[in-house]
Parts: sequence; structure tokens; C-alpha cells
Amino acid sequence: MFVNTTVRLFTGSFKALFADFDVFLRICWAWYALIAVLSVAGTLLFGDSKLIALPIVLIWLCASGSIAVAWHRNLLLRESPAAMNLRFGGRELRYVLKMFLVALMLVIPAALVGAVAGVFAASLLGSPEGAGATVFIIVVVAVVLLLLIPLLMRLSLVLPATALDEPLGFREAFGNSQGLGLPMALAGIGLALVVGVFDYALSLLAGLLGGGSIIGTIAVFILSIALQIATTALQIGVLTGGYYIFCERYAPGPDTRRS
Repeated sequence: MFVNTTVRLFTGSFKALFADFDVFLRICWAWYALIAVLSVAGTLLFGDSKLIALPIVLIWLCASGSIAVAWHRNLLLRESPAAMNLRFGGRELRYVLKMFLVALMLVIPAALVGAVAGVFAASLLGSPEGAGATVFIIVVVAVVLLLLIPLLMRLSLVLPATALDEPLGFREAFGNSQGLGLPMALAGIGLALVVGVFDYALSLLAGLLGGGSIIGTIAVFILSIALQIATTALQIGVLTGGYYIFCERYAPGPDTRRS
């Protein structure tokens, strides 16, 4: 069951993306274009100033919520997105707020553990800034994250539920998702490793081009953007697949007719 669920989530994310890549492009292209235009305009107007940084971050958050909601609804409800998806309403706002809460549940414990590990490193190794202390802190924080991520994946099931306007709270999501957290986490990590291999290949390709070929550089840039878009779709796909399985097991849920 555990292995089958992990494989199902991993392969299902790829199948969903390859089957509807054009749909995902419709979902995200306008947000990417908007951010690119604002970034260029901000650079031209303010140079290296950080004045444009906060608006860009806020727009990225809005884009993340809008893209995720639209992709969830497409995968689970077969809802076709508009040709230009710049929608950001109450549903997307609720999604972003819950996404932010889940992120805090990961960042705050990791930061606290890192601080405590730093104190122990200082007392055990004599200096919190030495190489040994740094490795110790990284290992401790990594172990904590590996333990936390499966739990947070279970809590994250509220996100696709929010996209579908389903009344699923954090407590219910966590309590009714036994056995889903680790497969979702492993599928997400597996996808990240696959993307990392492609990213490494792109960096090698860019190095071979050496910046001498304009066409080659443009090609690498386009491939990098496509890889970033695919990464977003795959990670949302894991969460969508987890919610699909959750609904199969524990709730009537939405009309989840796509696997």
C-alpha cells in the first residue's frame, strides 16, 4: 500500500502534466509575463533598488495561489481555465493564507531547532561558527525537516480542499490522512530529484555554450523557464493526488474522476 501510493502520486503528477501541459501554460503564462514585465520595469526605473522587491514578492504570492487553485480545479473538476488566468479573489486569498500558515509550521520549528542546535554546537565544539558546528546544525535541522515534512503534507491537504471550496479543516485533514504524509513527501522529494537532474544538465549545457552563442543562451533560458513551470505543476500535482486519495478513502469529496 505504501509503495503503491508513493508510485501513484509520483507517476500521476507526470501523467497529469504531460496530458494537460498546454492547459497549465494557459493557467500560468499571464502571471509569469506580468512578473517579468514588472521586474524589467522596476530595474529600469529603480536600478538595483529594493523598492520593487516587496511588490514582486506579493505578486508572486498571488500568482502562486491563483496558479495552484486553477490547476487543482482542472485536475479534480475538469474545470477549463481562461486564456489569460489572472484571477485572484476570495478563494485564492484563502488558499494563500493557508499556504502561509503551513509554511510557518515548517519554518518556525526548523528555526527554533537550528537555534538550539547552535547553542549545543557552541558548547560541544567550542564555536558556533566553525565548520564542524555548521555541519552539526545542518544535519540536525535536516533530520527535523524530514520528520516534519510528512506531517505537514497531511496538513497541506486543506489547500486543494480550499481550491474546491470544500470545508476541510487542519484537524480533520491531519486526523483522516494516516498513511498519506510519507508517500506524498517521498513523491515530492523524488520529483525534486528528477528536476534537479534536469537543472544540472541545463547548467552543463549553459557551460558548454560559454555564453558565446546568443541562440544557445536563449534556448537554455527558455528551457529553464519551462523547467520551472513543470516543477510548479508537478509539486501541485502531488498535493492534488494526495487529496484525490484522501477523498477516495475518507470523504465523499468532489467529483474526482481523474486519476
